[in-house]
Amino acid sequence: MPDEHTIDRSPPAAGMSGAGWRWRQGLALLALVTGLALAGCGGGKSAGGSAPTPPPAPGPTPQERISQLEASGQLPQLERLPLIGGVDADNDGVRDDIADHIRKTYTDPVQYRAAMQVARALQATLLVDTHDHLALREVSDAGDRAIACVRRVAFVGAAHRLEGSRLLQELESLTTNTKERLQAYLAYNKAMSGSVSVGPEGSVCE
Repeated sequence: MPDEHTIDRSPPAAGMSGAGWRWRQGLALLALVTGLALAGCGGGKSAGGSAPTPPPAPGPTPQERISQLEASGQLPQLERLPLIGGVDADNDGVRDDIADHIRKTYTDPVQYRAAMQVARALQATLLVDTHDHLALREVSDAGDRAIACVRRVAFVGAAHRLEGSRLLQELESLTTNTKERLQAYLAYNKAMSGSVSVGPEGSVCE
């Protein structure tokens, strides 16, 4: 991840998102890639020209795999309505299913507020007008402050640093859990590609 004081917004490397949000695609995308890779594996001829090995029986589709993980509790139950913003009944800027997951996962008040700040900043990247440069900058700055809040306040010290990184990755994955949401997120990152900003100073937590 980039240093929080100087964030390079040059085009991201393959498999990584750009801007201040260069977090790896998380559980949902991992399940998708894994499922496709498993489904695409086939046999070939063995040594000595023997008969080809029959292909393995098809595994679960990526959606079936995600559903299995949700049913087992390894992934939270996610809303997948055909709305980029999803359902936010209390209008707090965080999708209701993600807010529910955060409440159950982060019981420490400081960590809870930091997680909600990250989720709110991520949600904004899906909804921003990518042709409005001022709005893009505001969303980017909000994301930088959310990252700084996680690193400087909510998850400090060696014992919590990895947990903070996992939070960032997880919330990115939950936010981009449908094709339409992922496309909106990538469009935001494309719009911010090449920009550079200095990390936030002063109070960073909301």
